[in-house]
Amino acid sequence: MKYRLLLLAPLTLLLFSCASNDSNFGPTLADVEQQPVELEPTVEFTINRQQVIDSYRELVAIIPGGEKYGKEMQRLADLELEAGLDNKMSEDPKLALQGELESKLAIQRYEQYLETYPNREDNDLILYQLSRAYALQAEADKSRRVMDQLVSQFPESKYIDEIQFRRGENLFVDGRYASAESAYGVVVNQYQDSVYYEKALYKYGWTQFKQNQYDEAINSYVQLLDFYQQQQKLDQIKLAEGLARAETELMQDVLRVISLSFSYQSARQPISQFFNRNGKREYEPLLYKNLGELYISKERITDASDIYLSYGENYPFSRYTPVFHSLAIAAYKKAGFASLLLPEKERYVKTYNKGSPFWAQQTPEDQALLQPMLTAHMSDIATHYHATARASKKTVDYKKAADWYQLYLDSFPADEKAPDINFLLAESRFDARQFQQAVNEYEKTAYLYPPHKNSAEAGYAALIAYNALYKISKTENKGRINEQLIQSSLRFSDEFPDDKRMPAVLLNTAEQFFDLKRYREANDAAQRLVKNPQIKPDVKHNAWILIAHSQFELNQFAEAEIAYVNVIKGLQPKDKKTRNTMRDQLAASIYKQGEIEREQGNHLLAAGHFLRVGQSVPTSPKRVIAEYDAATEYIALKDWDNSIKILEGFRKKYPKEKRWRQGVSEKLALAYSNDGKQSKAAGEIMTLVKLSPKSDQRDLLWQAADLYEKSGNDQQAVSIYKTYVKKYPQPLGRSIELRHKIAQSYLKKKDTKRYHYWLNEIIKADAKGKQQRTARTRYLAATSSIELVKPVHRNFSRVKLTTPLKKSLARKKKLMKQSIDAYTKAAKYQVEEVTTASTFHIAEIYREFATALLKSERPKNLNEEELEEYNYLLEDQAYPFEEKAINIHESNLARIPSGTYDESVKNSLKSLGKLMPFRYAKIERVDKYVE
Repeated sequence: MKYRLLLLAPLTLLLFSCASNDSNFGPTLADVEQQPVELEPTVEFTINRQQVIDSYRELVAIIPGGEKYGKEMQRLADLELEAGLDNKMSEDPKLALQGELESKLAIQRYEQYLETYPNREDNDLILYQLSRAYALQAEADKSRRVMDQLVSQFPESKYIDEIQFRRGENLFVDGRYASAESAYGVVVNQYQDSVYYEKALYKYGWTQFKQNQYDEAINSYVQLLDFYQQQQKLDQIKLAEGLARAETELMQDVLRVISLSFSYQSARQPISQFFNRNGKREYEPLLYKNLGELYISKERITDASDIYLSYGENYPFSRYTPVFHSLAIAAYKKAGFASLLLPEKERYVKTYNKGSPFWAQQTPEDQALLQPMLTAHMSDIATHYHATARASKKTVDYKKAADWYQLYLDSFPADEKAPDINFLLAESRFDARQFQQAVNEYEKTAYLYPPHKNSAEAGYAALIAYNALYKISKTENKGRINEQLIQSSLRFSDEFPDDKRMPAVLLNTAEQFFDLKRYREANDAAQRLVKNPQIKPDVKHNAWILIAHSQFELNQFAEAEIAYVNVIKGLQPKDKKTRNTMRDQLAASIYKQGEIEREQGNHLLAAGHFLRVGQSVPTSPKRVIAEYDAATEYIALKDWDNSIKILEGFRKKYPKEKRWRQGVSEKLALAYSNDGKQSKAAGEIMTLVKLSPKSDQRDLLWQAADLYEKSGNDQQAVSIYKTYVKKYPQPLGRSIELRHKIAQSYLKKKDTKRYHYWLNEIIKADAKGKQQRTARTRYLAATSSIELVKPVHRNFSRVKLTTPLKKSLARKKKLMKQSIDAYTKAAKYQVEEVTTASTFHIAEIYREFATALLKSERPKNLNEEELEEYNYLLEDQAYPFEEKAINIHESNLARIPSGTYDESVKNSLKSLGKLMPFRYAKIERVDKYVE
């Protein structure tokens, strides 16, 4: 064929050159096509369809009419028809117009052909093409006339299936359903292998449906469904997976029409009646399902339920019977038929549950599919009766609920919802006041299933049930029940350590042990609470009380002491009475330890315990005798130094204790005479202060404070310094130095509030000093100033710029101004290291502010372009602050050549390395900068 096309153009030229008035033109193109020509092609030609059409037109124009002339005309018409079809579909207006002309030419040539050769045997092809051409030109009547002519003249034509299908389509559109049925029927009945068979059968059924021939329509569509089943396009109850969208829509329409046809039948069970008469089909479930859905859509709920249930009547052991039963129940539920819903669910369970004939005939796979619906219905029924019982409060109603819960568990004990159902069973027993049975079911739910959402709830509910059982039990049984409650509580605490109720349960258990004087068990239970880091402080506090009392009762006084300390820590200020009681118990625990050691001859240990009474509980009444006993124990050891300290303290603390005055004096005299040490100088000096005239008191106070400071008694020293500063504000230098010492002592104690207070006092005193100010006072005031600005600077640094930016920006600017003002004020003292530090920090504040702007939170919902513009805006805003930071840092560097630089100057150099890496990054040391 390739070579024939290549020869077309040169042969046409040959025919032109041979043309004459002689009627014998020699071989035609048709003759050439019948004679094989073998050529060795040396050049390849590309000939498009238009070239072929042009060649045929030229050929038809020059050759006279004849047998072979008709073939050329037919071929030309065919080419023009196909070209017309393609070009009319083009979006190019010129090509579309050309297609219109080509289609008309094709029609003219076909009509001319039929007129010239009316009796040719292959005129069915011409009529076929002509009908297509008319259809292409939207001349439906002419196309239909030509197709009718083809059917009449060529009933056996190979095109008859397509022509009849097309006739049927035209007739269907015109509403001539009987004629359309006849046309489609030819394809359906005579051409089952035709490509038009499936669509013809589909429309065949539609024509019957349109004529109200519902039985015939059902027959046709069942025939079509049989065809689909053979092609594996549908399963028993659904369409096959993976169908094309068009196929799916077509088959869904078939199912819709056949359902409509069934719905118009008068029989109660139209589907079963049809298939009983015409033979069973595997896809019957699909038809039941679709008919039911049709009824549902039309709100014919009863009809839908009847259809669903009728499937079970006809196929009682089918795997789909429960499915349709469930659909019937769903229909009742949707329609609000409450009176029908519950009985139907009960019938469902009775019919399909384990032990039923139906269940026995199902495969394990189908049984597994059935289980969820059975359990759902049993759960619904049980909860219905449970709710009814709670309203009626009748035992018989609770029993109904319990029976259904029990049936669920007996049928499917390993079901994933079995724990939940078991919990509801326990609840129904509890509601019925069957507390012993409730306890059993609660504990089974809590501890005999793998962990589930109601495990802890059931465990706790068991404790409530135990308490209820305890209240109604006879006296002789209460002890046993209480012990069971205790054991269940311990089990709850073991199994559910993270439950929020566990601490209260375990604490209550410990209290019960204590009330029963089972102190060791009470201690063990309470210890579990205090060792658990998750337990709340109030629970731990109560646990510590139980531990303390239990240990005291067990004569474990050291352990009791620890517990009482923890109890006291947990008390609120308002708990004065409890605090006093616990302090007395703490003091008693410590004193008891001392007594035990004294009885065993361990004087040193005994003294330590006696002294700890006062150290641990300063307000305890036992403190007096405990400290006196401690001094006695040190004298027994001939430890004069400690005995002196204790007795001197005793005399000061208890000056009104006349009962002990003589004994203290005797013991103190003995201790001094044997120790050979001078009395405390500072104490004596303070005594002198009270006795000396005011003119001498200043120096004495200074000396006493100095001695206390050297002895390490900073607290006393600071107290005297405060007194000194208050009484003697002059000379300025000494009073400011004392303020500095006071401030440093609070700094050492990390008492920031008092530390800052005394720094402010230094600044105020220096400011008031005027002409008395010295370099030292200015230095202390300057360093105090820079210390006080640090918190403000830290607050500035912590503020993040977040949206809305206006609010956070205002706060940050405010803190920035406060910080800069404070550093500027500190720099005015003209103290070199303070000035450079202030300069460095001011520069860093500007740098931090610029960085914060660049890293600020961006508004949400900005598109890419808006975000980019927003970022440029931030960079513009940040740039001046970076410039300020650079300028200020560089002003610090100006001190380097003069050699007056310190750590702040070095830090400025490092910051410049980050801000201007191109200039400063490689300068790692100050000497490099000088170079």
